[in-house]
Amino acid sequence: MQERTLTTTHPWSGGRIRVRVDEVERADGHRTRREIVEHPGAAAVLAWDGARLAMVRQWRHATGRQLLEIPAGTLEADERPQETARRELAEEVGLAAASWVEGPRFYTAPGFCTELMHLYLATDLADASADADDDEVLEASWMTLADALAAIDGGRIVDAKTIIGVTWLARRLPPSGAST
Repeated sequence: MQERTLTTTHPWSGGRIRVRVDEVERADGHRTRREIVEHPGAAAVLAWDGARLAMVRQWRHATGRQLLEIPAGTLEADERPQETARRELAEEVGLAAASWVEGPRFYTAPGFCTELMHLYLATDLADASADADDDEVLEASWMTLADALAAIDGGRIVDAKTIIGVTWLARRLPPSGAST
């Protein structure tokens, strides 16, 4: 089932991603092309105060709409995923966390993209400040776990990392939704 790469080209590179085109040969001998978006990876944060999650609403140009999401961001060069998570938590919602639990890692769109998302649960929250990214306009808010689950069910949260994160958190908490 594995494919063998015959040739690779990079027809386009941007600031954070680049496009790779591989000519591959399948195990049955058939040759085809694979178009891949190479991404450095990202980290997302479930900032949980024991009753509520910190959320951000932001315009996502690719979707043509505002999305409600958990804080997240792209890994910088030579940055470990948890460092990215700490940075994004401060930049996007003005928080720091004393306790961190590593959650699942997952590919966001494995059919065409190499982005590996690292999910973290951040607790024991305190105020922190950091300069926001120049290219983002964010609206921070808080949401109970029950409200976040209802927003997923109602189609108001459609972001994959947020759906994965919220449902992962719901599975690890006691049925009452009490803190971890």
